[in-house]
Formats: sequence, structure tokens, C-alpha cells
Amino acid sequence: MAAPILLTGFQPFGDNAVNPTALLMERLAGEPGVVTAVLPVEYDTCGEAFAALVEEHGPAAALCFGLAGNSDYIKVERLAWNRDESDKPDNAGIVRTDQVIEPDGPTAYGSALPIPMVMRELAIAGLPVTFSDFAGGFVCNHLFYRARHLIETRGLDLPMGFIHLPPLPEQVAGQSGRVGLRLERQELAVRTLMGLLRQGLGEAA
Repeated sequence: MAAPILLTGFQPFGDNAVNPTALLMERLAGEPGVVTAVLPVEYDTCGEAFAALVEEHGPAAALCFGLAGNSDYIKVERLAWNRDESDKPDNAGIVRTDQVIEPDGPTAYGSALPIPMVMRELAIAGLPVTFSDFAGGFVCNHLFYRARHLIETRGLDLPMGFIHLPPLPEQVAGQSGRVGLRLERQELAVRTLMGLLRQGLGEAA
């Protein structure tokens, strides 16, 4: 049996009673060739949860998703930074305004996804997409860095990247100029990315 693609989202956090990435994981759970998980929005546990999933399932690739509440675009993250720097508490109440994630780690890791190809395929699918060089200083960036650090230090052959998804339209209702992105469109984005990864994995096999 071929190794699965690992997909992760996050639990709701802060003022977000709903996290679209968690809903997407529920939608995709149980599909052949896919492992989904909803991770805690906690600095101290999200990295360990990702590592446990990699250990258990031995995935061929991993896509991690988070909510970018201030964007109506799908944001393909290019860099994971070695620093927690947010004044927002995680779901365990922890605030980290200036803390290194891995003391012996590099300043940043790049995404292991083919970014230009990812953006092209999402654009061809008619989805609003951009790239970002800053995944924020909160738990999303923390997970991205911890995951990349795990892969690099263990020498794993595991293409992995982080994608920020917009809020749902109902989450931005009443906010001037905001439109959000319907869950069906977000699911199309995830499926497009999975198809791209499967094509690349098949070519490499």
C-alpha cells in the first residue's frame, strides 16, 4: 500500500468559533490515501502531535493548513521562521512575544513544496492565491518550523509545506471589503494540492 498524504488543520482559537481547516479535515477524513488530523492550537503540543503522526503513518508528503483571519487569499507560505512572536495567547493560555523555537536551528526553513507550480495550479483552478514570506509569529509558524526541523534533522524524504486559508464568508460578514472563501472552494484548493503532490510522487516513483 502506498504511503498516504498527511493533511493537518487546527482547532478553533481566539475569537474564531469555527476554524475552516478543522472542517476540511472532517470532510476529507477516511478518503483513500489520506490521513487527516486536527492539531491543538498550542505551542507545546502541536509539534509533538505532528511528529507522532509522521511516526505512525510514514506519509509520502504533508500539507499543513492554518487560518489567516486577515486575508481573503489562499497564502502559500514560503518560509518558516525560528521565532515565536505574538501577543495572542494560544489555547493553553501561553503567550510568546520573543522566543526562539529551536535554539540550535537555522533562522528559517524554506517550504519543501514547488511553490511556483503550487500557485499556478491553484490559479488555474480559479482560486484566489498569493504567496507569503511570513507565516506569522503564532502557532501556525511554530508548527511549520517544527515540522521542517523534524524533517531536516531526521533526514526524512518528506515534501512538506504550510498553506494559510481564508475565513469563511460568514466569518467576515459585515467587515467592509471582505468576502472570505466558501468551504467548497477551500476544499477544491486542498484537492488540487493533493493532486499535484500525487502527480509529483508518481513521477518520482
